[in-house]
Amino acid sequence: MPIKAKETRTSAEEAPLQFRTNPEVQKRLNAYKEANSNDVAYFQRVVAEAPARAVDMLVLKDMQRHEADMRLIQRQIPQAKAFYDAQSQEVRSRIDQRLNEVHPYYKDKAFVSEVLREMQRHNRQVLSSPKAGVSMAVG
Repeated sequence: MPIKAKETRTSAEEAPLQFRTNPEVQKRLNAYKEANSNDVAYFQRVVAEAPARAVDMLVLKDMQRHEADMRLIQRQIPQAKAFYDAQSQEVRSRIDQRLNEVHPYYKDKAFVSEVLREMQRHNRQVLSSPKAGVSMAVG
C-alpha cells in the first residue's frame, strides 16, 4: 500500500491518546529500564525540562530508519524504473494512480513499493496461467 499523507485533525476533534499494552514487551522494557536506570533518569529529565528536545530525539530515530531505507531504495530505483518503462500504459497508469496521494518526501519509496507489487502481480499471473502444449494426463 502506498504511503499516504496523514489526515490532519483540529484540536477540537482530537480524542485523548490511548495506548495498547503488550505484557511481554512491557516485561522486557522494565528489565531494560532497571538495567539502565541512568538513561531512564536522563530521558525523564529531558521530557520534563525540554519537551521539544525529547520530541526531536524520538523523531531522529525514525528519521535515521527512513534514511537507511532510502539508501536501499536508491539502489533499487534504476531497476524499478527499467521495469516501469518496459510496462504497458495500463500498468504505468495504475502505478501512477496509486502514487497520486503520496507525499513528495516518500515518492521514491512508494514508487519502488508499487513497482515491486506490480512485479509480484506479473509473476503470479505467469505462474497461474497454464503453459501452452502442456496437458494433464487422465488415467
